[in-house]
Amino acid sequence: MDEAGAIARSRSMAETQGASPPSWRGRSRRRLLADVVGGLRQNRDKLRQLASLGAAFFRPALVRARLERLRDLGHVDAMPTIPQLLVAGRDQMMVSAAEETRIFYRSQGIPWVFHNLRRFVSGPATMLDPVGLLAPRDAIVHHVLQTFHRHALYDLVLLRAHEGGVEEMALQAQQIVDGTHPHQRALTSLMEDGSCHARLLHDIAAFTADPHAAPRPIPPDLVDEPDLMIGMDQFKDIRGFARYASRLDVGIAGAVAAWLAVAFDETLGGYLGVKLGPQRIVRTACDAEVVARHADARTSRSPA
Repeated sequence: MDEAGAIARSRSMAETQGASPPSWRGRSRRRLLADVVGGLRQNRDKLRQLASLGAAFFRPALVRARLERLRDLGHVDAMPTIPQLLVAGRDQMMVSAAEETRIFYRSQGIPWVFHNLRRFVSGPATMLDPVGLLAPRDAIVHHVLQTFHRHALYDLVLLRAHEGGVEEMALQAQQIVDGTHPHQRALTSLMEDGSCHARLLHDIAAFTADPHAAPRPIPPDLVDEPDLMIGMDQFKDIRGFARYASRLDVGIAGAVAAWLAVAFDETLGGYLGVKLGPQRIVRTACDAEVVARHADARTSRSPA
């Protein structure tokens, strides 16, 4: 696809999802970076979340317990192994979500590297969990509050693995709207859609009323790459993620190799133009109906 086509596509992605421009766009980089540095309270919270996340990497039983809780609550119907979860997380994060987010950022005029740097400074733990089951409750909450979500169902379900998680999400979302959140400056300076926080309150209320409501369907003309459409659809809720993970044929050695490849691709490989990791999800690990829905998807948009 040529540059004009890519720009037209990215514009259409934001418009299709009803996203409004971020309120902070146009401010200087110095001020934007200052927004996310925070003070003593904010950085203490960052360190606490990061420590909890780091500890979870060495506590597979904790991850298993959270997944079992979600199974008991009726949110998942497959129980993948830790290596399967890690490789599925790689595919979700690096193959599907990253490309979708790049397209969305272009549509909103958001610089990819600088914005992700700000996200990391604001909350390292919000960006370092490849599966969502390792992060502590507040890291999940802050992730939702700092990042545009078409539908935050995946993360709201994750919060049900934590005692009082959804209630805490509702409390902090209201604080953001009221302007009283302890991390107000950073979270509002990061949100890529100016109207997302207001919509989030309605999404939380709807989820509280019916935690088992189906995820919203992916707009059929959102992007014109079938594999990306399949990935977005498969990973739109944790049930689909767990099913995908459970179908992967991988052990611990394969999981370690997968994430070493990610480390190379995101550092030296990026400079050399060499990519070791996959560029597509594993279609055979996806639900058959999801693949059938998007396998031949193409949009018919003309450049705006």
